[in-house]
Amino acid sequence: MREDLKSPGGTNLLCKNVVETTYESLSEDNIRIFKDRLLDVTGCMFGGAIVAEDAFLEQRYRKWGGIGEAPLFASYGRLPLPVAAKLNCLKARANDFGSMLFRVFGEAIPSHVSETAIPLSLTLGDTFGVSGKQLITYDVAAEDFTARLLYSLPNRWPTDMLLVSSAAAALAGRYYGLDAEQMKSALSYAATNATDPANAYYDYSQEFKLHNGVSAETGILSAEYAKGGWRGLEDPYFGHWGLISKHVEGGVLPPLYEKCFEDLGKVYFTEGGFKYSPGGIPTTAAVFCGRKLHRMLKEAYGEVNGADIRRIRVFGSKNIYHGYYSNPFVLRDQINALFSYRFTACCATLNGSVGVDVIQTAAIRADEDLVRLAESATMDIYEPEDHGRKIKVVAEMHDGRVFTAEENFMVMERYPTQEELVDKFWGQFNAFGKLPKSNGEKIIELASRIEELSDVREYTELLYIKE
Repeated sequence: MREDLKSPGGTNLLCKNVVETTYESLSEDNIRIFKDRLLDVTGCMFGGAIVAEDAFLEQRYRKWGGIGEAPLFASYGRLPLPVAAKLNCLKARANDFGSMLFRVFGEAIPSHVSETAIPLSLTLGDTFGVSGKQLITYDVAAEDFTARLLYSLPNRWPTDMLLVSSAAAALAGRYYGLDAEQMKSALSYAATNATDPANAYYDYSQEFKLHNGVSAETGILSAEYAKGGWRGLEDPYFGHWGLISKHVEGGVLPPLYEKCFEDLGKVYFTEGGFKYSPGGIPTTAAVFCGRKLHRMLKEAYGEVNGADIRRIRVFGSKNIYHGYYSNPFVLRDQINALFSYRFTACCATLNGSVGVDVIQTAAIRADEDLVRLAESATMDIYEPEDHGRKIKVVAEMHDGRVFTAEENFMVMERYPTQEELVDKFWGQFNAFGKLPKSNGEKIIELASRIEELSDVREYTELLYIKE
């Protein structure tokens, strides 16, 4: 092993790279993908603001009050920086619709960093005042740091969740102007206070999104601790009882430890996966099948009437991810819907898509046909003719006709077109419905050229209601 990588040398190099990364260090792809993710996650904050079950939290923080340092996006007013960041990130994850999926050395790795990093960066950017180039640079540097740590792990999911607070601290550390040693101190507190959503997906708990908000709050506080002079750990990740070491048998360095430093400072890894509907990304193929069925039914009957459908059957090949997504739809609420093959297939069949408006609890319970079909839907394993990874959805009609749609499971990794990204943004912006169309148009324009802005507040001022 290289001498400079022996603990704590590797972590020291990662911290040094975070603080020394400049805009000129980044590739055209880094910049292009960031701008797409910026628009994507901005839209998700608007979509997340309509989740009724989450409204009490912002109301509670308003009652508690505090210094009005930072804006509440998709809302109004200002609250203390850690609180505003927490609420903004929670909104971004509220419908599980945001950008995700690190791509590291050619591998796609499940991750949920963008829904914290981008709202956090916008909140910090509005508070501190930075340029568009700085906004991009700070995010990419923090994500690359996190992606390399995650890549080193032998088991990456759901351990990736434990690294979101580290991404937040690396990002906040750039805004706070930390040097490499201070950055390691900040990351020490982020690593030791990391949150984990545990069984939230299986149990349909709000913890999966609270995690993103708490991680942002932890990142800011960690930067404050370091700025205030607190000492961190020698190696919070690969040292004794380090965050990574604890997840490797024997507490030794992970097998890919040296590999994760390859091209450090030359190649930057970020998230680059996009969702086509709210909910866990594995549901994408089920949604696409539902879209196809919707078109088939419309062509056959002139319209899609849920009462005409007797039953929906969902099939998945053995080699797709089943887990909690394959469970019956039973709770009739938003979170159960977000992580259900059966619900998303039925919803897309009836509506032609799954948007943030139709996946809210009140909307679900108001649609008797959707509830009937989703609760009676079956989920079985099948073998596709080509033995590929696929999902198939079958609609059985009361008149005896049967319609079938099949989709490649890995369609979830397809990069969207600009038209798809813009349509996704408008769907959520319009569902929020509390800002003028001109704001939405300007957001789309500025996101596409964010690097030209001398002050990102030109962008962030479009994201909240002015009192």
